[in-house]
Amino acid sequence: MLRVVVHIAADLPQFLQRRELAAYEQRLARTAYAYGVDLRRSQWLSGSTVGDPLMRAVDRRWSRLVEDLDGQCLRPLRVAPPTALLEELAYLIHMLRAPLPTLRLLRSEVAAQWPMVTPLGTTKGGIHWLVLDLDRIMALPSEERTFALAAGLAHLQCEHGPIFSAHLMAHHGRGMGMIRGLLRPWAKVTVFSADRAGLVAVRELSVALRAIERHDAEYAAWMPRLPRLELRRQALEDFDRSTLMARRRVLSDADGYGWAIAPPGREEELDSVSRKVAAAVDGAIRLGGRLALRIEGYERRARDDERTDPDQEAKDAEGARDGEKAKDEDDRGAKRAAKSEPEPKAEAKAEAKPENGQEAKAAPSIDPERASRLEQALRAAWSLARCDQRLTRRLGLL
Repeated sequence: MLRVVVHIAADLPQFLQRRELAAYEQRLARTAYAYGVDLRRSQWLSGSTVGDPLMRAVDRRWSRLVEDLDGQCLRPLRVAPPTALLEELAYLIHMLRAPLPTLRLLRSEVAAQWPMVTPLGTTKGGIHWLVLDLDRIMALPSEERTFALAAGLAHLQCEHGPIFSAHLMAHHGRGMGMIRGLLRPWAKVTVFSADRAGLVAVRELSVALRAIERHDAEYAAWMPRLPRLELRRQALEDFDRSTLMARRRVLSDADGYGWAIAPPGREEELDSVSRKVAAAVDGAIRLGGRLALRIEGYERRARDDERTDPDQEAKDAEGARDGEKAKDEDDRGAKRAAKSEPEPKAEAKAEAKPENGQEAKAAPSIDPERASRLEQALRAAWSLARCDQRLTRRLGLL
């Protein structure tokens, strides 16, 4: 029996490529719904020379935080959530193009000190945790549970995990009080992106408004301070009129399935952008392989030429001249034949199809009736920039 040999060096590039494609897809998808000010502030926080060293403190203290949580707050890893909850999370991850988190469950004796859904993580998307109070989350109505889970995934997708981790570390006495105060401008806008993701998941504004009222009532003391409930309600009412929500309602099935966030400008195509990027990368790899073969063949010919003797070079030159003469005669014969025969028409060329079955496939499209309804819905919808502008003015950031 042959032993299976695993080449780590060969598997690592493919693994890194898949991770990069997934991260690119997640960054692209969040721009479809998230609050623009929130995204720009998060980007500055993770990439600036001032904010990045501050947030690195979360990474340095993460291991000790996990030890404290395992000993005091979290159930053992062998305790798994129900299968129905895992299936719902898998659907939401696919729909939002969100990262795949590690699920941890709270102990019943400390659950009252935590929200129902708590996103935690480190910088640069290195670690994503979703801490759940299983009893409360399963007791919710199904639609409100969907809203809460989608909002938690959106926090992770928009890189809010380190902000919540910093607040939790300060609550546990990890010396993060100053950083918690500095993060206040970032923390107060994070909830608006999460609320939008929840509305995208449930599709109904009334359900989303009930869910944010429950979330506001179950606020934990160590969490970032939430904006006023009226601001969150007005922001959701504006986003409900956006083009994304119009597409969500028209393109999804009656039960809400069959739709996922696509790249901006191509929302009618329900396929994942990662497949298109993967095809482009594979094409580039194949092109690079062909170039490498050509270069290698050129080098081999060069080495063979160096080993030939002068007599052989003279014979090769004579053979080349004879080949050129024969080629010239063939070209003159082809020109005479072309003058006597008419050229094929352009219409015939256009109608000709390859027989090997490799013709290009048409881009996926929607049926005319649904396309008409989508056009009418988009005509009256608001752009995401308009929703952001109205929210920014209410927050006094302009």
